[in-house]
Amino acid sequence: MMKKAALAVSFLTLVCAAASVPAFAGTLYSNGAANDQFNALTINYGYMVSDSFTLSQASTITGANFDIWNYSGDSLTSVSWSIGTVQSTGATPETTDQTANTTDGFDFTNGYGFDVYTDSISIPSLTLGAGTYYFTLQNAATVNDNPAYWDMNNGSSIAYQNGQNQNGVNESGSNSETFSITGVPAAATPEPSSFLLLGSGLAGFAGLIRRKLKG
Repeated sequence: MMKKAALAVSFLTLVCAAASVPAFAGTLYSNGAANDQFNALTINYGYMVSDSFTLSQASTITGANFDIWNYSGDSLTSVSWSIGTVQSTGATPETTDQTANTTDGFDFTNGYGFDVYTDSISIPSLTLGAGTYYFTLQNAATVNDNPAYWDMNNGSSIAYQNGQNQNGVNESGSNSETFSITGVPAAATPEPSSFLLLGSGLAGFAGLIRRKLKG
């Protein structure tokens, strides 16, 4: 009997645990595939670049990924970022800039002789409602203090450099950059009927176990 009771308790524990498993971080927004051979915008030496992104539902942002061109043998070490509802112009950022260390993943050396990296930063959990925001990068630091360039892929984002709309400025197209925003969508609230169904199932299972124990 003790063995059956232990099995019943284990099963119920697993059911409850499954119902409470948190969502894992994933891609909330992507501005499309990297180009890495087309063009890139400077994000240091006084330059800042803002790209728009849209959240389809309330979400908690936890990080971002972006492609950076560096001079051969160089790489990014840190960058200042901000997220807000208005693109930053360099005078008054929409949100306070925060500096984050970067995690670099070397991709290849492109046709212009630049080393291309996919860089990642962690963002302290930032919960935002559905809507359009701007992701801004500036003050990039590299190992050898060279310029850092944010890869341009002409994605659907609206891009600004130091407050100037980049649509068609350097090349035809949006001139927006390669990046993705990662995090966790707001958890959907289960309907009352779902709770009732789960409760009924657990109650039925508990009754079955009681009958087996008595037998």
